[in-house]
Amino acid sequence: MRRLKRIFSFQNIIFAAIAVYLVFMLISQQKTLDDNIDRGENIKSELAIAEQQLEEIEEEENVADTDEYIEQRAREELGYVYDDEIVYIKK
Repeated sequence: MRRLKRIFSFQNIIFAAIAVYLVFMLISQQKTLDDNIDRGENIKSELAIAEQQLEEIEEEENVADTDEYIEQRAREELGYVYDDEIVYIKK
């Protein structure tokens, strides 16, 4: 009986409660950390996509001021042709 009292002493119960609490906190912190790592990876991939789009826009901006680009857009979107060109229409 004395040994049983010793096992369930106030100090041992407090120690066990603290140990359980610490294990619980460790597990919940690990889950939060994993979520943050996943979110960081998603943000990095979105950043890479945004940087690629920015490069494409800057490249198009540099080309947009040239006469060749303006002529190409006029031909493709507006159907412009030179006077001496023959136009074929598909049916």
